Amino acid sequence: VIIDYESNTGNTMALIIETGAIIADANSFTTDAEFVTYAALRGFTIPATESERNTLQIKAVDYLFSKELSMKGARVSALQTLMYPRKGADANGFGIASTVIPISLKSAQLELAVQSYASELLISSTTQNLASIDVEGVYSESYFSGGSWERVRTERADAYLNPLLINNGSINVM
Repeated sequence: VIIDYESNTGNTMALIIETGAIIADANSFTTDAEFVTYAALRGFTIPATESERNTLQIKAVDYLFSKELSMKGARVSALQTLMYPRKGADANGFGIASTVIPISLKSAQLELAVQSYASELLISSTTQNLASIDVEGVYSESYFSGGSWERVRTERADAYLNPLLINNGSINVM
């Protein structure tokens, strides 16, 4: 499935949907129609144009790549573009066929796409955890405990993604 749209530069670009058949150059697990429906059912605000929505979906897939090393199973082919389909993966006690894109992965992508409309998913810089600035004695800064840091919270998407991750996404192993 390919969804064409016009980019801001006027070039035609495409959202190429991975169906589980190892689609060449795939860059998404979900279509624009799925994204619009998902957001509407939950009352989320998303961009009005398809090209803007597709950009959010691509950002969501970029985030999913950051979780690939924690995913159960392994890629089916060295030639596939995305992290699914996978062989040897399971979720909620059931095996996932190596030709299937799990619904929970698609839901995680949709949730991340919604979130990326309001905030960045992958941080490439830090935010100063500044508590105060004192210019009186020339210049002084103080930070809250922990110095400077930034964290992205993805709990809504993680609820869908965790069953696909080793130890269900928990870093606590007993």
